[in-house]
Amino acid sequence: MRNHALLIATLSLLLLAGNAQARSFQDSRAEKFTFFLAPSFTNSRLLQFQNGAEADINERSSLGFGLGYNFNKFLEVDLTFSSSNANYTGTRIEEDTGNQEKFVSNLYTSSINFGVTLNLLPSAFTPYIGASIGSTYIDSGIPTGETGTGCWWDPWWGYICYPYAQTYTATKVNYGASVGLRYDFNRKLYIKGDANMTFLDLGAENTREFTGMNDFISYRFIFGFMF
Repeated sequence: MRNHALLIATLSLLLLAGNAQARSFQDSRAEKFTFFLAPSFTNSRLLQFQNGAEADINERSSLGFGLGYNFNKFLEVDLTFSSSNANYTGTRIEEDTGNQEKFVSNLYTSSINFGVTLNLLPSAFTPYIGASIGSTYIDSGIPTGETGTGCWWDPWWGYICYPYAQTYTATKVNYGASVGLRYDFNRKLYIKGDANMTFLDLGAENTREFTGMNDFISYRFIFGFMF
């Protein structure tokens, strides 16, 4: 509910700003590069796997940043980097007895995505739609049973090495779609807010029927600079 309220508040501010300023910035974003910060919030998600195993991932926030280019006042492309941490409660099933065992762990993800945005109006205030595709690195936080060794130069102890527990990791292709609103304050600064649905194949059984992929809903707030 908190994420929904933040999204509604942001979109309402964009609407008020668009109504308050009638003049158009039709050339403000054409043929310009952009740099932006993109904090986001992702809803919680329960993933159900074979034989009753589950992963109940908590709501999480992430911080992203990116670079983009506006070919004209309608079409924009960008490259976004983001990362997040989330606690989750897992349920694993013992092979011999079938007993359930609960555990708590931390999920780390980092993503790089290529996106295309279509602004529907040439004015400073415009709705838009977008699509993205990219790669997501996932660290489940679950030990593999193997250990590695990390070494570094310590200012007090010199060259030291410590063992660490290795965890199960994976890299997956993701893709998604978004819808949102944009407002250009002037020829330099702009703000955007959107809702996203991202699809990622994690092997869970409760997938979207039309994609066969696990879906995640997130809300993103973008603060950008054009140059």
